[in-house]
Amino acid sequence: MEEIINAFQANPIFSTGCIIFIIGVLIFCFGRKLFFVRWLLGDTSMFGQLFWGLILSGIGLAIIVYYRM
Repeated sequence: MEEIINAFQANPIFSTGCIIFIIGVLIFCFGRKLFFVRWLLGDTSMFGQLFWGLILSGIGLAIIVYYRM
């Protein structure tokens, strides 16, 4: 647990990647129930939800892998 806390404190870009990844997973899994997020994305289709969830998760994961300690 100490290692995770140190990673978040030492590298803010890593923290941003984690947040983006979590948002992407939430959109991918729970986009149908999160109407505000779907409204922000401007799309009400399930395919749009899957697309944006995967895109955001991929970007977040790439940031995590690239900027890890």
